[in-house]
Amino acid sequence: MKLYQLIAVTFLCLTLCACKHCTTASETTQTLTTLNIPNSELQRFEYTEPHMGMLFYIIFYLDDKDRADQIAEKAFERVEQLNTIMSDYIPNSELNHLTDAPKGSEIPLSDDLFEVLSISKKLYKASSGAFDPTMGPLTHLWRQCRKAGTLPSPEEVQEALSCTGCDKLVLNKKRKTAILKADKMQLDLGGIGKGFTSDKIIEFLKQQGVESAMVAASGDIAVSNPPPGKEGWTIQVETFTESEDDPDAGNYIIYLNNEAISTSGDVNQFIEIDGKRYSHIIDSKTGSFLTHRVGCTIIHKHAVYSDALATIACIKGEKEALRFLKKKYPEAKVRMAWIDGSEQKHYFTAPNFPKPLEWED
Repeated sequence: MKLYQLIAVTFLCLTLCACKHCTTASETTQTLTTLNIPNSELQRFEYTEPHMGMLFYIIFYLDDKDRADQIAEKAFERVEQLNTIMSDYIPNSELNHLTDAPKGSEIPLSDDLFEVLSISKKLYKASSGAFDPTMGPLTHLWRQCRKAGTLPSPEEVQEALSCTGCDKLVLNKKRKTAILKADKMQLDLGGIGKGFTSDKIIEFLKQQGVESAMVAASGDIAVSNPPPGKEGWTIQVETFTESEDDPDAGNYIIYLNNEAISTSGDVNQFIEIDGKRYSHIIDSKTGSFLTHRVGCTIIHKHAVYSDALATIACIKGEKEALRFLKKKYPEAKVRMAWIDGSEQKHYFTAPNFPKPLEWED
């Protein structure tokens, strides 16, 4: 790998990491760069907009700037459409329309919401409940506690837990409807929504004739064909990088083609209460933030799965997660890192996970 390529991918990685801390609803659309590609009619176009509480990056190659701008505008309109469908923050979202309906009501769903809920239920069953889209009562409780800087009481946690359980969400495939069978249920697609959206944008770009594209949303990246003349999209993997002293800090660079990569963990999202560190990820069995320090990177053909499986792996912990992935999702490529009881950091990289590229000065 040449040094100039490493510089380019490092810049992208840094901007993706930074996006977790710099998103506001008031930010405006901006075209980052347009670079001419030597010996090719195609140009590289990069765009970014704030959506879903983060920055969405869309990068693709095309031969016409006006056409590229139009495609990017419509792509971000699609992102916002999906946000208004899946968000539990937007009061009038389709998701909240479902949760606000009286218990037992059969509610017609859009194709998108029905699809993401169907995938969520499959993941719930496969993971024995580790992934649960009905965790809304718990995520709402913990959001309040994060703001206040205090832990919820055991009674509050148990009350929220009693309102969860994907078995209480009934989907009818023929009629494309949903029924919530219990009171006070709330749905939360935060563990799958970014990946689902990234897949849909890659799909939209292909429909527009864009053959080579990347969509990046915080820790989730989906790509189609490689850039012109390249072996793949260069991606910097940071499974559990906290400082320059980490063994793979800035060095684990891979090629990615027609796949998605997602990383989950508490490196960037955590809180400390009374001197104890808590992850933003909630254990669906206990109803509490994770305290075991773990990070996971998953590569899968679809971002909707890489997104969810990375979170599931963190919830299950390194040993159980590796058994689960090998049995249920052998096609997934996994890299995990964790800190043991003696504060030592460990890494596991599956044989099918890409080896880091070598680069030249």
